[in-house]
Amino acid sequence: MQLEQVSEALEQLHWKVSVQAIDLDLAVGLERLQAHNPACVFNLVESLGGRGELIGLVPALLESAGLPFTGSGGMAVNLSSHKVFAKRWMRADGIPTPDWQLEAEQRDTNARWIVKSLWEHASLGLDDDAVVQGRGAADARIRHCVEKYGGEWFAERYVDGREFNISIIEQNGQPRVLPLAEMTFVDYPADKPKIVGYAAKWNSDAAEYHATQRRFPALSDVERQALQDVAWRCWNLFGLRGYARVDVRLDRNGLPFVLEVNANPCLSRDAGFIAAALEAGIRYRQVIEMILHAALRPKLPVLRRVS
Repeated sequence: MQLEQVSEALEQLHWKVSVQAIDLDLAVGLERLQAHNPACVFNLVESLGGRGELIGLVPALLESAGLPFTGSGGMAVNLSSHKVFAKRWMRADGIPTPDWQLEAEQRDTNARWIVKSLWEHASLGLDDDAVVQGRGAADARIRHCVEKYGGEWFAERYVDGREFNISIIEQNGQPRVLPLAEMTFVDYPADKPKIVGYAAKWNSDAAEYHATQRRFPALSDVERQALQDVAWRCWNLFGLRGYARVDVRLDRNGLPFVLEVNANPCLSRDAGFIAAALEAGIRYRQVIEMILHAALRPKLPVLRRVS
């Protein structure tokens, strides 16, 4: 759906579009791309060979070939996609992010944890059972997910608070924060974890799908500034380009904690990024045009902020 919608928007903008798939044979993929002599590659790759940890290879390949492309570069994609590396990077820069640990490491036995895939997005494996109490339960959940889904998993301290998706788009060489979207959990039972899990995103028959609702609330100046500041810091820290989304939780004291940085969020018409753009009065075709223009714009070493 995303591919068709982006292609349609580009054609409406009078670009000639050629869709090219790419797999693990990067040399062949690059040869096919170069044969078209593209003015720009609109990069929609979310995994390579079905593996999320290889997502950064495509932008790195395009960079090495000198081909203009949309979105962030290979290093930025790799650093932000590996959730623990991203958290270490943020922590070193003073950006608040929840504590984390891997299996068999020392943990507070009384802490509440949420177990996540190290690389995969789209809420893979996130359900009510992903939120656990204590070290033993976290280790058991990690082992369960490795056996069921494969790959690597880790435990992150669960932050009980309000969850926000902060979408950023590059406009005239500067990052612009779009209206702040809060994910609300309507009529959730008191003991049900308030998380945007797999069912809430993908299963239209699930109660969570309908009860997890995106809103653009009125915020205090302090809340808005705290959320915007942490998003800008992530943009600059990882060297993001074009567009991105930063997922943040405000704890009960109003302190922001960055959960994840997504360097290539979904651009389908029903995606959260597009919802934020529409809230800002930016139509779908304009979003695609802005992303394309950002890719074709000469890159500056540092991007300034837009309020």
